[in-house]
Formats: sequence, C-alpha cells, structure tokens
Amino acid sequence: MKNLVLLLLLLFAFRLSAQVDGEKGATPLPAHHSSLIAHRSTRAVVVGISDYQNPQIPDLRFADRDAAAFADWLRSPAGGRVPEDHVILLTDKNATLGNFAMALDGLVDDCKEGDQAIIYFSGHGDVERKMITQPGYLLCRDAPAICYMGGGAFNLRD
Repeated sequence: MKNLVLLLLLLFAFRLSAQVDGEKGATPLPAHHSSLIAHRSTRAVVVGISDYQNPQIPDLRFADRDAAAFADWLRSPAGGRVPEDHVILLTDKNATLGNFAMALDGLVDDCKEGDQAIIYFSGHGDVERKMITQPGYLLCRDAPAICYMGGGAFNLRD
C-alpha cells in the first residue's frame, strides 16, 4: 500500500512539474470548456470493501460507506448529476474480482472519446514480494491472503 501511495504522489509531482509554461498550480480551462462539459458523459466504477472474505486480510471499518457516499455525491448536483445507470457501485459481497473486472470492461466499452471515466477504489492494496517486478494489486473481497495472482486481486498493470 505504501508503494501505491508513493507511486501516486510521484505521478502527481511529475504532473505538476511537467506543465508547459512552467507555472505552478492549476491551468485555466479554455473559454469553450463549459460547452464541452454539456456534451461529455461521465461514467464511474466505485468500489468499497470493508468485509474481506479471507480472515487473514483485516477488515476495514468505513470503506464500503465511503464508496457509497462517493457514488451518492457523483449523482448529486455538486458531483455533476451523473445518471444512476452510469455509476456502478460494488461494495463488500458484490466487490469480487469478477464483478470488478466486468465493471471495468463495461466502462471501457461504454466510454467514448471525450467522456470522463472515474475509478474509485476503497480497500486494501498490496505488493507481491516474491517476484522481481513486485507487481501491485488491489485486493477485491475474494482475494487470498498470499499469492495474489492466484485470483481475487486486480493487478495494477492491467
């Protein structure tokens, strides 16, 4: 999990340092941006796992509720009024690797150029330490406690 957080921080830092004009901070949107938003569709896969199937993986207290709250926010006016059928919410028993993979596959199929895709995952992540490459995984509800490539865990390279 620490490696995943480090990777995200590095990507964020790289994004900030790679701005074209060298200025720090946010880049203003073009004047015609508001018309682009009206024609763009937003779709989301939102996952929250508090109750893991394997007793060796510690349960979390609020991951399922955090995901449900985020999905509700997306549907609200503040979150962009994303239509109900554009938000896939998977929590606890429904948040298996199979369901997560199918939701991501549907996201790829349904999104068109200019659409916005959101993937929200609240749960455990880990690194497989027995391999040289040490791939990172998102642990779905049906993840094993070891040997993540055996199933139940989503390889971040995918």
